[in-house]
Amino acid sequence: MFRYSMGITSFRKIKYGLGDFLANTLLTFSIPIFRHLSPKGLAFLAKVMGTFVFTFFKKYRVRVISNLSVAFGREKEMGEMRRLAREIFFHFTLTPLESIYLIANALPFERFILKIKIKGKEHLDVALAKKKGVIALGAHLGAFTLLGTRLGVEGYPVNIIINQGNFQKLWKRLNAFQEIVGQKIFSPKPTTTSIKKSLNCLHRNEILYLVADEQQRRGGIPVPFFGQTAFTPTGPALFSIKTGASILPMYILREDRIRWTLIIGHPIEIERTSDERRDIETLTATFTKAIEELIRQTPSQWTWLNRRWKLPPK
Repeated sequence: MFRYSMGITSFRKIKYGLGDFLANTLLTFSIPIFRHLSPKGLAFLAKVMGTFVFTFFKKYRVRVISNLSVAFGREKEMGEMRRLAREIFFHFTLTPLESIYLIANALPFERFILKIKIKGKEHLDVALAKKKGVIALGAHLGAFTLLGTRLGVEGYPVNIIINQGNFQKLWKRLNAFQEIVGQKIFSPKPTTTSIKKSLNCLHRNEILYLVADEQQRRGGIPVPFFGQTAFTPTGPALFSIKTGASILPMYILREDRIRWTLIIGHPIEIERTSDERRDIETLTATFTKAIEELIRQTPSQWTWLNRRWKLPPK
């Protein structure tokens, strides 16, 4: 059994090492190509790739349509949901392409990132004036990977929790780019260290960017999401209750495929009680409802690939 486990571990190291090498190589060769690509060309490439994935990857196509049926089964016909799924795969493939495009066209900032308009910046400035930090509530919606960079270029200190997986060299390269514009990236594990770093950045009156729309089988709590029970991470609510930091919804939505707008919403608030645990549950349900309302407005720009309603292990 020990030898078997060692063999599995060695195989995984080789697999991830090879994947890391290939991903780095692909990024290196893609950058000069993307430097000469227009936003329209980027959208065209995403359209081709999205159509390919929708057509030939049945597993993901079925999952997206199934999730759409859970959310909109009583509101949309199957034909409409299939058309929506095609559009979803376009946006899904556009997201990583935008990340490469950002690196390829990072400097000068006017070349790309400053072309993203900001709407609602006054909400962020008012919240930061309270000196308790700000929790940027994000979702896998639109160009969510560009949000931290756009805020960083604007001069705001941004901290992002990202599960960096097994591609260590690739992430080291990506993190170096993020640090250029004032972003700090750290892993959710170990949990104690991650919590400490999160609290410290809020105490420094900085922005903590949390994407909180995925199913969390361990540690999440059940709240309504599109009329179904979804186990949801409590991080934004927990940090807000503990520090007094405002929770501001922040999303970069795509407009006609070649323009982007960073939308900063009003603070998400609840009436506090003496029961902290209950307040965390209420605030988690409240911010989840805010995410749902935005997805309903732009359903094609959410990924719909996460098993959002899957029950946790017993």
